Amino acid sequence: MKKKEEHPWIKFKKYPHIGFPLERKDTSKLEGYIMDENKVAKHSFLPFLHRTIFQRKFRANTKGLLNKSKKRTRVKGKPKAREIYFASHFDAQIYSYYSYLLSKKYNDLLKTKSFDKSIVAYRKIEIKGKKNKNKCNIDFALETFQFIKDNQDKELTVIVADVTKFFDSLDHKILKQKWAEVWDGSITLPKDHFRVYKSLIDMRYVNEDLLFRNYKDEIWVKTKTANDPKTNIKRQKPIKHKRFLKDNNAIAFCEKADFLKNSLHLISKSNAKKGIPQGTALSATLANIYLLDFDQEVQDYVDGNSIKGFYQRYSDDLIIVVPRDKQEEAIKRIRFLVEDKAKLEIHPDKTKVYHFHQEDGKFKGIEVDENTGKEKNKKLEYLGFEYDGQRALIKTAGYSKFNRSMKRAFKRVTSLTINADTTDDKIHKSSLFKRFTYKGAKRRQIYNGKTKTTRYDWGNYLSYVEKANASFFEFNNGNQIKKQSRKSWRRFNELMVGAIKKIEIFKNE
Repeated sequence: MKKKEEHPWIKFKKYPHIGFPLERKDTSKLEGYIMDENKVAKHSFLPFLHRTIFQRKFRANTKGLLNKSKKRTRVKGKPKAREIYFASHFDAQIYSYYSYLLSKKYNDLLKTKSFDKSIVAYRKIEIKGKKNKNKCNIDFALETFQFIKDNQDKELTVIVADVTKFFDSLDHKILKQKWAEVWDGSITLPKDHFRVYKSLIDMRYVNEDLLFRNYKDEIWVKTKTANDPKTNIKRQKPIKHKRFLKDNNAIAFCEKADFLKNSLHLISKSNAKKGIPQGTALSATLANIYLLDFDQEVQDYVDGNSIKGFYQRYSDDLIIVVPRDKQEEAIKRIRFLVEDKAKLEIHPDKTKVYHFHQEDGKFKGIEVDENTGKEKNKKLEYLGFEYDGQRALIKTAGYSKFNRSMKRAFKRVTSLTINADTTDDKIHKSSLFKRFTYKGAKRRQIYNGKTKTTRYDWGNYLSYVEKANASFFEFNNGNQIKKQSRKSWRRFNELMVGAIKKIEIFKNE
């Protein structure tokens, strides 16, 4: 039987920051400090580490010619930038602890609310009949599609929307008010909570690129000793580029004392009047707390006798199902509540409308223009799945990302096999099979000899495919999702053959 973790909020991470990562031996120190509200009330938070993450976007080329499959070619669009902020290791534990405390209060409060089952992100919702097994996006998408399918005798409108710049736009006054309300029903925050709140709204940060350039000649890494490979030591070494940090097992840009003495000039202060950093353990919990009033209003609306619809919110993504004749009213209502109750915005371009109805004896779902009702030939997309009224499948974007990762891995392995300074000129297949095929898809607990460890092998992307297929098997009346993965297996074999040929050509030159 797995030993219950004494403090579920203590989570050790290894990313490089200002100061060294924490270890299990630091647990008592964390307990003594973080669980003391007087110490947290006076705590001096280190600046966040700021990083911009760009997400690739591909869109159909509406002006181009169709390809052989009668489909539009895809062109690269403007990448979406996400601003992420990483707290220092000690500060991250503080945010995790207060997230843990607030989550318990929030979940207890939700048990008294009608929208308890509608708010699904950042919560542990147990699967009925399966102890200690919690729902994930697969289960939430299935619940949504099942509601639509169960009402296929009606004409339905499905509205999918996401809040514009959600974390960046949270009103500080509302956030503080709802935080205090959830904590103890008062209108003010205790001193320790207020200190944590201020660290988020008056954020100080250091750009990761600047910090790296300042310390790139003396980055702290963890390496094994030559005489005792089981013993790790810390040492400083130069690293040429930020992308090599992981390969060098970097654990810190600098020591805390060094930064405070020599690098305070690198700190920037956010002048934003709204928003909180995205990336802390507390941010997600606060996002749910912030929308308490909004969630209640939406739930009351869809539960009304004239609606009897469906509402689900996953962070800033929300989906609503209403009768067709309530479409215009529902869209206006949702936009009004977002602006009035949450002081946020849902942009019209971020609102997708789908019509589900019977057509030629089949239940059909398709995206339509919100204003004209003109069909767009696109299926309902939600939480990584798509549904057309007949079957639910994983979005093709998920497989595209998986296949791009596979292609990069083969390119890297082929290059290493050809160029590495070693006598071994054979491609190492085992790791590739483990990452990209069914052979590595099984999820299992890792053993050290015959002894169980606390570590798990979580499988690969195909593990997710298998889980989704099992969940949707009855809904789809078959292995429709599993059949999607056949192309990936074919692609894997094509890449393997191509890699072997390149290596053979190199050997014969």
